[in-house]
Amino acid sequence: MGDLDKNIHRKESPTPYEKIIVNPIEGDKKEKEEGYTGLGNSTRSQVFATLVSYFKKMLTAFAFRGRGLSFSGDQQHLLENVLAFRQLLIILSGDDQSHNPDFTQQLSELWHNLLDDCNSLASSPHAPVEIVNKVKFFISQVQNFPPGADHTLGFYFDEYAGKDWIPFPFMELLQGLHEEYNASPVISVLYNWTALLNDILNSAGVKID
Repeated sequence: MGDLDKNIHRKESPTPYEKIIVNPIEGDKKEKEEGYTGLGNSTRSQVFATLVSYFKKMLTAFAFRGRGLSFSGDQQHLLENVLAFRQLLIILSGDDQSHNPDFTQQLSELWHNLLDDCNSLASSPHAPVEIVNKVKFFISQVQNFPPGADHTLGFYFDEYAGKDWIPFPFMELLQGLHEEYNASPVISVLYNWTALLNDILNSAGVKID
């Protein structure tokens, strides 16, 4: 059985070379009650979503059409989401977005897109194995950050996508990533994650300046 045909669960096995399954998590009522309601303004949320969509379209036009690259629909969709996720990590690096529900919604939505894209490509007989495995490795790093924690960043991405409020532990994780980057950029987690995404794009022939 090949690497792309195996099944794993998010927390039980960290290996990045198998199908990713998002498991339902029992609710943590205390953390939900201590959440930050923040911005309930649907207009602002739509504006932020529009900006992300704009970034995605601009990056796609530059990275794909401008370089004459051609991919299958599923592969291009995966790479577009990698580009967009990378852009949001860069935004978080330079600006603390931990208290911005619109930002976390978009980040969580892109996270689910990456999971879906990987699972879709994994079932294809013509899947780009190297690229998919690299995306899965990236996903495993984010899913299990911080190492050993019961509620990791992957947990919050899974549980709070599409919601207009943020639990305080989720905000603290994002704020910590931002602060770490600003204190020591080259050895920071955000720098490492961005480098992993750059490697994925380079492997696909997408060059990002």
